[in-house]
Amino acid sequence: MVPNRLWKRLSIVLVTGLLPLAAFSSENDGILAGPFLRMGLGARALGMGGAFTGVAEGPTAAYYNPGGMPFLEQPQWAASYRFLSLDRTFSYLGYSQGIRPKVAANSSEKPFNGGMALSWIYAGVDNIDGRGFSGQDIGTFSTHENAVALSFGLSPARFIGIGLSAKVLHARYPNVGEDDAAISEFSFGMDFGLLLKPASFLSIGFMVKDLNAKYDWKTDKVYEKDINKIDRFPKTYRGGIGIHIPWNQTLIAFDVLTDNQHEDEVYFVGVETMPIQSVVLRAGLNDGNFSGGAGFHFSLFHRPAEIEYAMVTKDYDVASEHVFSWIFQF
Repeated sequence: MVPNRLWKRLSIVLVTGLLPLAAFSSENDGILAGPFLRMGLGARALGMGGAFTGVAEGPTAAYYNPGGMPFLEQPQWAASYRFLSLDRTFSYLGYSQGIRPKVAANSSEKPFNGGMALSWIYAGVDNIDGRGFSGQDIGTFSTHENAVALSFGLSPARFIGIGLSAKVLHARYPNVGEDDAAISEFSFGMDFGLLLKPASFLSIGFMVKDLNAKYDWKTDKVYEKDINKIDRFPKTYRGGIGIHIPWNQTLIAFDVLTDNQHEDEVYFVGVETMPIQSVVLRAGLNDGNFSGGAGFHFSLFHRPAEIEYAMVTKDYDVASEHVFSWIFQF
């Protein structure tokens, strides 16, 4: 009989080679690293099909386009949880605020407006049934990934916002090495964004995502011989526009995405409207897949707050995904 330690050595091929690529991937994304960072974020944007690069409003602006940071106003806390199939977990916690430097009334200086955000994205899969080549049970496994980002933006002119997000990425696979050692990897990536507001009803956004992001795996805790494997995140390029129609409180948004791994572009379209006071309805298409949602604005301790919901469909998953977000303004 093969010792349990050897089964763990063999199982690392599955855990580090397949799970991080497939657990959160789309049909066209299954061989690329870091798919949890390309799933979309927040019930508002996801309810609009993910068409948010040219909008970049609220706490999730840093994720969709850090160029929207300088246009933020009041400080906001946001939290989001995404219900997924197959024992997957996806959650987000973030803080954002605008920065408005104060100058003397008689000063001729014109300081730049700015904005900042701090966010944490967590994704994980638990209860992965481990089996040997003969089908015997070798225990359960799990995988966890985190991205902590600090975003900052400046507005050199009234209608221009430029922003940068610096991200620390961490992936961990516990109990897969010798003596139940965990295998983990830290990495660093950046996002760059630009948001233009040439008119009160129009905004245009551009973004480059996951610059320099990669996992450099080392197997010295699993094998006697150290073997390196580098999983690079694809660089994602995205552009979008947002059209605000003030007289009926409607927002229409369009996005297009491409990356350095695929030849075909992906298109997103979304609409948001407020049919009655404090109630928002949303619908959209994400690469042809329908999404929809709603939001309710209310007051909590005399401060504005929001509860948002989105339903997301995927062509690679028979089960719909449900997303809830909570936003609190100071």
